[in-house]
Amino acid sequence: MANGASEDIGLSLRQSVADHTGAPVRGEAGFVLVSNNEKPARDWSAALDLVREASEAIRIRDERATEMEIEHRLDAERASDEIRTLQEQLDETELKLAETEARARLAEARAGEAEAWLAKMHDAIVGSFGRVLAGEDAAEAELRAALASGRFGEE
Repeated sequence: MANGASEDIGLSLRQSVADHTGAPVRGEAGFVLVSNNEKPARDWSAALDLVREASEAIRIRDERATEMEIEHRLDAERASDEIRTLQEQLDETELKLAETEARARLAEARAGEAEAWLAKMHDAIVGSFGRVLAGEDAAEAELRAALASGRFGEE
């Protein structure tokens, strides 16, 4: 961008010199060709005007560069603040995740312990009531046999 501004200033200077001297503008790369016989008239006020224009263009470019630098610094500060905030959120989330995982492991351990107790209770119930039921089944079988043979009422 600075090259473009410099080229514009150079072109403007060459054109102004050509306009003030009356010399034709020709040739490669914008050079002003003047014959050796003709000496261009020196117009110092035009040269001073060109110097003022060039210095004004440089001043404007410097001001814009300073403004852009300030904008970039502000953007960098905002980005830094946002990164810091996001890092804090990430740290909090990781802490919550670790706590949740610990609670999940504890819950799984408690569930395993509860399942073991349920299995013991099941075995105890089935074992205890199985004997009672087996005894009842035998008494019931005798009762049925007695009824079938007709001996139930004779005793």
